[in-house]
This record gives sequence, structure tokens and C-alpha cells, in this order.
Amino acid sequence: MKKRKRTMMMFAMIVLVIVVIGSITAAAISFGSYAKSSADSANIYNETNNNEDDSDESKTITDTSTSELAEITDREGNTDFSEIQNYNNSVPFSDDETIPYAIREFAFRHGLTTEHWPQSLIDMLIKYPQTEEFVLNYPFLKNMTYDIDITDSGYEYEVPLFLQWDKRWGYTTYGDDMIANAGCGPTCLSMVCTYLLQDPSLDPKTVAEFSMDYGYCCPGFGSYWSLIYEGGEILGLNVEPIYNDEESIVSELEAGNPIICLVGPGDFTYGGHFIVLTDYIDGKIKINDPNSIENSEKLWDYSDIEYQLDELYACSV
Repeated sequence: MKKRKRTMMMFAMIVLVIVVIGSITAAAISFGSYAKSSADSANIYNETNNNEDDSDESKTITDTSTSELAEITDREGNTDFSEIQNYNNSVPFSDDETIPYAIREFAFRHGLTTEHWPQSLIDMLIKYPQTEEFVLNYPFLKNMTYDIDITDSGYEYEVPLFLQWDKRWGYTTYGDDMIANAGCGPTCLSMVCTYLLQDPSLDPKTVAEFSMDYGYCCPGFGSYWSLIYEGGEILGLNVEPIYNDEESIVSELEAGNPIICLVGPGDFTYGGHFIVLTDYIDGKIKINDPNSIENSEKLWDYSDIEYQLDELYACSV
């Protein structure tokens, strides 16, 4: 009897041990599952946060790059956008082949669209490739103001060359466009005034404002001819029309009197344009073209420009 009782007790103890071991195992499995679940949750949370951080970082970079554009354009207007990359992946590269590749590439690299450029500047770059830097920088420089100083232009000794698309005044509104496109008249008059009157305050922007104030600006076409022969007189010049012949032109230039000319289609323009004949050197005419450095660096035979000259005004003091 005692032996049977002892056997039953041992059996009960074995069962209890088995139950305890089973409970411990189940608890361990449950804890392991919980730990794995917690770790996975933590990983998911961290990944989510990392993604958020990446998004914030991208946003910060984008914001920084945008703010850097203002800083890269320093107080003197010097600009270098070569280090700025496109962080706005939502802006696709334009496939509009009617727009110059340079504009499309620049827009993509800076997170812009080609709509940031007015059609007049797009056309300007197509016609005059040398204006590329001026045209490309339009979205970033169009609202900048400059303390214009032309004292280093050499105006004391010769008629200085001013370009319509100089960033210091080229983006300034003139009529329904800007000086870069429509301001050849004021720019030419500025060249002559600064030289003959020895007055560096009469820069192209100042003369363009004068032209608009006095009604010489012709929206859609540029400037009325009267800007030269009337406006020039108001500013202090003596302005006289002269004949379009080589003898008359040479006579005025050798006397030190620059000649502002209106020209038609040809070497200087597709439509109408003002230029300045500034000197007569070795039997050829030197020209300041406010829209072209290349045209201004060469000497011209009268026979090459004779049939492009429409109106000529000799200026003196």
C-alpha cells in the first residue's frame, strides 16, 4: 500500500514538473514574440523617423539652397550659381525644344520651370547668344537694385560702351518690356551724354527713366526718334541731323562729335535699333552697339553699313 502511494506521489511530481516547464517555455516564447514585435515596432518607428528626418533634411537643403541664391548674389551683384544643384525632384526637365537648352538645363538644375522667364528674354537669347548669362540669371537678379557707378567706364576720354543687358540696369522696366530688350535708345544717349557732358550720373537707367517721364518711350517699339533730337537737347547736348554720306560722317567724327544712328535690319538688328558712331580710325568707322560686344570691337567700312543707316544725329556741346 505504501509502495503504491509513493508511486502515485512520484507520478504527480513528474506531472507538476512537466506543467511548470511547459509554462516557462510558453512564457519564454511569448516574451520572445513580444520582444521581436517591440523591436520591429521600434525599427518601424525609427525608419519612419529617419524618413521624416530625410524629408526634413531635403527640405532644409532646398530651403538652404534657395536662401543661398540670395547670398551667392553678393552686394555688388556678382553671381555664381555653379554650386547650386536641383533638390526639387518634382520639377521635370522641360522637353520644349522651342526654348533654348541653356534655359531648360538651368531651370532644372535650380528647381525652376521655364515659365520663370518672359518670352521676350527667351527670344533675346535665341537671337543674341552672348546674352546667355544675363538671361539665365533673370529669376534671381530681376528684383535686385544696384548703386550704379560708371566712373571706371573711361567716359573722360572716349564714348564709353554701355550694354542694354548690363545687369545693373538691364532688368529695369522700360515701357512694356525692360531696358535689355527695348532700351537701346536711352543706352545710346547715355553713352554720348556721359562723354560730352562729362556727367557719370547720366547712366542708362537714369536716361531710361528720363525717357519715360518725358514721353519718349514707345511701348512695344522701344523709343521715339525724338528721344535723341529733343531729349538730347533737354539733357544739354547740341543735336543736329546729318546726311547719310561718308563725307558728312567722317567730318563729324573727326571733329569729336559722336553720331547716334537709327538702323534697320542687317548686321545690328532684326528690326530697328539705335547705335553710336564714335570714331574714324584708319579709314573705318568705330561703332558702339549697345546690344553687341562683338560689333563694338570691330571697325566698319562705310560701304558695309551705308544701307542700314536710317537716321543720323550728330551730337556736340
